[in-house]
Amino acid sequence: MIKRFVFLTIFLLILPLFNASSPDASKIVVLKSADIKPYNDALEGFRSSCGCEVSDELHQNENGPADISAELLATNPDGVLAIGMEALSQVRRIRDLPVVYAMIPNFQPSGSYGKNVSGVNMYIQPEKYLSAMLELFPWAKRIGLVYDPKNMEPFVQEAVHAAQSRGIELVMKKASRPSDTPPLIEGMKDKIDVFWMLPDMTVVNQEEVNFLLLFSFQNRVPVFTFSKKYVEMGAVAGLNMRPYDMGVQAGEIMKRLLAEKDAKSPVRMDARKTVLMINSKVARKMGIRIRDEISERAEDVD
Repeated sequence: MIKRFVFLTIFLLILPLFNASSPDASKIVVLKSADIKPYNDALEGFRSSCGCEVSDELHQNENGPADISAELLATNPDGVLAIGMEALSQVRRIRDLPVVYAMIPNFQPSGSYGKNVSGVNMYIQPEKYLSAMLELFPWAKRIGLVYDPKNMEPFVQEAVHAAQSRGIELVMKKASRPSDTPPLIEGMKDKIDVFWMLPDMTVVNQEEVNFLLLFSFQNRVPVFTFSKKYVEMGAVAGLNMRPYDMGVQAGEIMKRLLAEKDAKSPVRMDARKTVLMINSKVARKMGIRIRDEISERAEDVD
């Protein structure tokens, strides 16, 4: 009985040693723009691949970048993970530590960001969008889109070249403010086979999206989008990235930077995995048949 008691006591004393993180593990502090599921999924992916200790999770500070940077540095981390654009903007003054971002639509570095900023862009090449659309809608020859040149001109020019190589016509209209969008979409009636919804803040807001989806149903023109949210609302399909996978990539980047220690240039890459989403219910209502081999590998949000 005494031996059993002694053994239990020793076991309880050494148990914390087994649960503790490796003393050699790098300490990473995390700043999230918001406490929402996609950001939390990205963080879980980061944890799975970084091989580091995530010591603190902070949320966006309304007091400004200087305050949040000081708060982060006070924890004496080896690196910083910024999830979301607002979080990244608040750590831009940190220059002596590797900063890795995730869940950023398409980071365009400026003078306010140092060469210590690396990460994963939520960017899908136009070629991948077009390939997915033509696989789903092989009969499509005219694809419509509305965009604001301030936001999307480089993307659209790349899309034009990709479409030309496939013999596809892009019916493009330019909008400078949200209210321009509905009449431009209405003007595409009987002129397009598919509408391509771009991640353009000028064009994509609640009123304009509602108009587009109504136009889609009334004219049997499928909408192909970039967000699961809009597939759920009534777009036939879309192409997106999984936050967890982007977090895994961000963790791999951080691991590499910490190993190299004196990396001379940032590591910036696009998300490597995409997921095709379909709304089979909407497709059926429009009389669009999704081939079985596509349905089997796509995520159905019906």
